[in-house]
Amino acid sequence: MRPISTVLLILLSTAGQYARAIAENEPKVITLSCDGTLTATYGANKPKNMEASQKTSVVVNFDDQTVFFLGYVVPIYNVDQASINFGGRQMVEYGFSISIRGHIDRASGRMDVTTVTLDPTKPDDPNIATLRYDVGCEAF
Repeated sequence: MRPISTVLLILLSTAGQYARAIAENEPKVITLSCDGTLTATYGANKPKNMEASQKTSVVVNFDDQTVFFLGYVVPIYNVDQASINFGGRQMVEYGFSISIRGHIDRASGRMDVTTVTLDPTKPDDPNIATLRYDVGCEAF
């Protein structure tokens, strides 16, 4: 029984070293070019029709654990082999804040992001605008 345990231990150790080698070889910063659609909702209104979004670049920085999107630097809260998830809230002009949540599918390059602008002067209806981006991204 002891030789099987030794072989299993060696295999697990080798697998761990291989996984670290892959992670070390992964780029620390990835720049993406993305385009797709945007759907906007303003206040209590129904969503507007989808429209083409402007081509935008997205920078994923694994060292800083951030995603740069539309001028915002948003923290990454989960990364695995399949996806990158990010989100946070930031103050913008005049006391307003923006909440950003996003997901990047690493295999397909699809990214979906939702931004919600919040108005602190309207506690009953703080949602000014919700924008939903559904885009395809390619590294460049």
